[in-house]
Amino acid sequence: MSQYYPIFIDLHALPVLVVGGGKVALRKVQTLLHHGSLVRIVSPRLVPELKELIDGKTCFWREKEYSAEDIQDSMLVFSCTEIEEINAQVSQDAKANHRLVNVVDDPEKCSFIVPSIMEKGDLKIAVSTGGSSPIVARQVRGELEDLYGQEMAEYLALLKNWRSRAKSELPPEKRTVFWNRATDGEIRGLIKAQRLTEAKGVLEKCFLSLLD
Repeated sequence: MSQYYPIFIDLHALPVLVVGGGKVALRKVQTLLHHGSLVRIVSPRLVPELKELIDGKTCFWREKEYSAEDIQDSMLVFSCTEIEEINAQVSQDAKANHRLVNVVDDPEKCSFIVPSIMEKGDLKIAVSTGGSSPIVARQVRGELEDLYGQEMAEYLALLKNWRSRAKSELPPEKRTVFWNRATDGEIRGLIKAQRLTEAKGVLEKCFLSLLD
C-alpha cells in the first residue's frame, strides 16, 4: 500500500462529489458542509436526514444512478455506496480524471483516506493507520482527547489574539522571548484551572515588560 502524505485542505467553496445517499453519505456530507464545501450528491434515493440538507446553494442532489460525467469539476470524490461495482467505477473514473477519490472502507480503491480527527478549537490532530485499522485510529484519538482537553480551544484562541500585536510591536528577539513565555505551560495550566482572567494578565504583564 502507498504511503499517504498527510495534509490539511481548505475546503471552502471547493466542489465535492458524494456518490450514495445512505447514513455513511450523510456523515460525509455533514462534515463537508461544516468545512464550507460545495457538495453535489448523486444517488437515486436519500435518507430523510440527508434530504433535509439539500438547499440548492451549498448542497445539491442529482436524483439518478451514478455515471462517469458526474465527476465534472469535482476536486474531491467520495463513494459511499454498498455496491462494489459502483464504488469500483467511481474510483476508476475519478482517477482517470485526476481527481482525488475516497471509497469508504476500501483503501485499495482510494487515492486518499480520511483520518480520525480530534478537534479542540483551532487544535486539530489527525490520526491515521494507513487504512490498516480504523478502530485503532479511533482508539488513539480517544487517548489524545484525554490528553488535550477543552482548555486547548481557549488557550489557542488567546494566543491567536496576541499574534498580530506581538508581530507588529516586538522585534524578533523579544518576540521569541514572549512566545517562549506564552507557551511554557503556565498559561495553559491557568486556563485548565478555569483562571482565564489570570492567564490573560500573565501574558499582558510579559508583553508590557518587553516593550521597555
